[in-house]
Amino acid sequence: MQTSYQFISNYKQNVATLDRTLQSAPRHQPRQSNHGPVEYRKLMQRFRQFLAEEEKFWSQLVARYQRSFALHEAQHILSALNIAIPDDLGAPNGSIGGHEGVPNSSFGRNQFQFPLEGNTPTPTSSAEREINLAILSKAIVCLGDMARYRELYNEGGGRPRAGQEDGTAPARRGGRNRRGGASGFDSIPRARNYEKAVQCYDQARLLVPSEGNPSHQLAILAFYQNDMFSSLLHYYRALCVRQPYDTASENVKKILNKSLDQQAKKTREGVQAAPDIGDLPPRLRVESFKEKVVLLHALWRLGSDKSRLNPVAHATDVVKDFAALVSERVLPIDTVTKVIVLSEGALWKHRMIRDTSPPSNRRSGGIPDPATVESQILKHVLAIHQSLLEIGADELGLPPEDAAENDLAQRITATFRRTLPALRVASKWLLANLKYVAQATPPAGSSQVEENSGVSVSDMPVFWRHFLRFYNALHKLFPIEKLPSLLFPMEEDDDLRGFLPLRNFMIVDADVRKGNGLAAVGPQGREVHPNEEQLMRISDLLKDVKNLAESPDSPIYLQGDTFTFTPPEAQAIGAEAVKTPVTHVVSSPDVFNLMPLETCAEDDAMTDTGRTDNDDPVEDAFRTVLNAKAQDEDEDEELDDEVVVWDPRLNNTCSIYMCLM
Repeated sequence: MQTSYQFISNYKQNVATLDRTLQSAPRHQPRQSNHGPVEYRKLMQRFRQFLAEEEKFWSQLVARYQRSFALHEAQHILSALNIAIPDDLGAPNGSIGGHEGVPNSSFGRNQFQFPLEGNTPTPTSSAEREINLAILSKAIVCLGDMARYRELYNEGGGRPRAGQEDGTAPARRGGRNRRGGASGFDSIPRARNYEKAVQCYDQARLLVPSEGNPSHQLAILAFYQNDMFSSLLHYYRALCVRQPYDTASENVKKILNKSLDQQAKKTREGVQAAPDIGDLPPRLRVESFKEKVVLLHALWRLGSDKSRLNPVAHATDVVKDFAALVSERVLPIDTVTKVIVLSEGALWKHRMIRDTSPPSNRRSGGIPDPATVESQILKHVLAIHQSLLEIGADELGLPPEDAAENDLAQRITATFRRTLPALRVASKWLLANLKYVAQATPPAGSSQVEENSGVSVSDMPVFWRHFLRFYNALHKLFPIEKLPSLLFPMEEDDDLRGFLPLRNFMIVDADVRKGNGLAAVGPQGREVHPNEEQLMRISDLLKDVKNLAESPDSPIYLQGDTFTFTPPEAQAIGAEAVKTPVTHVVSSPDVFNLMPLETCAEDDAMTDTGRTDNDDPVEDAFRTVLNAKAQDEDEDEELDDEVVVWDPRLNNTCSIYMCLM
């Protein structure tokens, strides 16, 4: 790993230096030898050839490692990535990594064949197997990095030069084979295709969901494509796992800073408030909403002094737009779920992971008390959930007129169908964090101006009323005894494996094998009618609310066939239990006993570099706190050369942080 990324770093530096020289030289001035277009093309050709050989090597390594250690659970991943496993990886002319008919001698540094497989030990324990899977996941990430760099530095077919996708770089002058168009200027650059890299990162994440590195790489790709919404989502996913990728915390700040800068620019230019979202075409409505969501997260973390926006009022606007887009079926189904996951990830990050550096002085004046921010984020999480409950209750009150009496699937309206995955995610979060929500609910009759540092949400009675309205309607229209049981993990279950805010409440394949109320089914058993899947989701929602009603921390209970509020005498007991203020960012036993990281000294400098290792004291401390097994492996992370955050004063507490972009 060190060899690959060191060479890549050197190539990138040489390419950037030569490109700057070419762009800055006067057009008619004779160029020095070794600094002209010919030398640039030769350098790029050597770089791309190196990346091609590296990609073949990592494909070969992934295939060999999977076979040598009998990691059968990764077999489908190799198939998804089109990585072939030859009969004999050591054969002189074997077919490796999906390159059929290509002899090993053409694999560059692979001319030194892997050792024979006979002496490879088979894992004897589950712990060893998990370590081997983590190593395989890391190798797949490296394979994705090679594919990413090959596309990033591919200038063929009208693609722009690396780093010039936004069109801000000077247009190329001269050149051969120009046809039509303005003289001396290129046409609109062709968009890059990172599909292969995305596949590698996705498969690596699914293989070991507790690792944050694959999500971090997906965030980088989203940033390349100027998709701040998806980039922020993946950065949160990189942090909200057992093995978080620490650099993602600083990269989140980069995304949010950019959002605040854009808003500040609009303010300086006198741009008035954005037009009503309903006046825009559907695609622009969605994009405008995503920008608002990212800006809301920026206000929470970096403050509002520069944007001059009220985070509470802005959060209200976001919820209003969210409800409108969902009701009108404009927001894509996966985006509905992503909004839920973003808010839950933001709350987890705020409670559990302290910033390693405070915001710059130009913004720090607008940051409220941390407990106030936590209360705002929690209120937003519940408000988004409440909007889905309101929409669902309205839809359940108006089932399709042509619905057959005994056909439950026909009772699911189109709008309600689109909210079911997000409702399941929100339901799992509420069930996983019920005690935390109960602690944040002020006792009846208490004053909201009490002097304490606790987190408080005053609108909880309103939330629970909408909660009861929805689930009573759902229970009446879809009797649970007539619904099919959940037989296998849904798409949202697979995608959110390892996401700590849900505390493993999502269904995984292991639940099927362990018999946790689920039937054992094979991959073919997942092929059921879409209507059947939706009924399974409804069944799971009803099971969740019954489990919630049975919890001692719940304000509702099941009386006959109706969910209702807890009796007054029980509420009085519960009020006594939560009178003690909740201190900010706790080491909470119901969130895996995680301790927040110590706040480090302020940022001092930003330096460019090629890569760094992830075996520093911060990671060691974080992994120890998470009760993770120590793994004696050199985790060589490929780092991007755009932003590297380094504070030389962070001696023993903080270490070098670098960002892969």
